[in-house]
Order: sequence, then structure tokens, then C-alpha cells
Amino acid sequence: MNTAMLTAAGLDAFDGSLVSTSLVLVFSLLVALCVIVMLEGKLFDALAQKRSAAARSELSKAAPKKAAPAPAAPKAAAPAPAPAPAVEAGIPGEVVAAIAAAVYCLEGGSVTVKSIRRKQQPAGSRRGAWGQAGVVQNTRPFVF
Repeated sequence: MNTAMLTAAGLDAFDGSLVSTSLVLVFSLLVALCVIVMLEGKLFDALAQKRSAAARSELSKAAPKKAAPAPAAPKAAAPAPAPAPAVEAGIPGEVVAAIAAAVYCLEGGSVTVKSIRRKQQPAGSRRGAWGQAGVVQNTRPFVF
């Protein structure tokens, strides 16, 4: 580098060497940190695989030998089908089936869907349910 340019800018040779040394040091430490994090990830993956293999072998050792199947019990009469839910006009059958399946998965067979209707939107809202969910998610305060 031309020393005349450095002195004209108010810098001397020491400043240039300090800046270049600092840049090399910072970037070499960043590379070293990346390598350390990558190696930790591989180490933790290997430990997790080792633990899962040990757990599988323990389960296979602890699993009892299969016994002869028991004779089949006589089948009980099938329960009467639940009445179809009252559905508001304009809701497709696929949506009704999805809602009923979700309720069954969450609550089990002990509950019955009696009716399905649309929720009334506030008069001033032009967003749909997904848009409103996005607004709520992206505007909530950050809390640990």
C-alpha cells in the first residue's frame, strides 16, 4: 500500500496492520466457532443414536416371547350409529367429516358432535381466521 495515501488519510502503517490483523483474527475465530458447533452437533447425534440403540436392545431383551393367541371372544352387537350433526347450509361434507374426526381424536368415542355452524365475524374485521391468527402470533410480546 502506498504510504503517501495512508499519511494523506491520517493513517500510518501501524493502523493498517492493526485493521488487517483484527479482521483475520475475527474471521478465523468465527470459522473456529462454526467448526466447534458442527462437531458438537455430530457428537450429540452420535450419543442420541447410541442411546436409542441401547433402548431398542433393552426392549428386545425385556419383551416376552409371544404366547399362543387366546381364543376369539364372541363379538358384541355393534353400537347404534350416532345421529348426524345439524350442519349449517354451505358447509361441505368434507369439513364436517374433518371436524368430527378431530373431535373423536381429541375426546375419544365418549362425545358426539351435535351441530356445526360458522362463527360470526366481527363487523369491522376483513381478515379471515388464518389472517387473524397470523396477526395474533406476530404481534404478541416476546416472553421467555
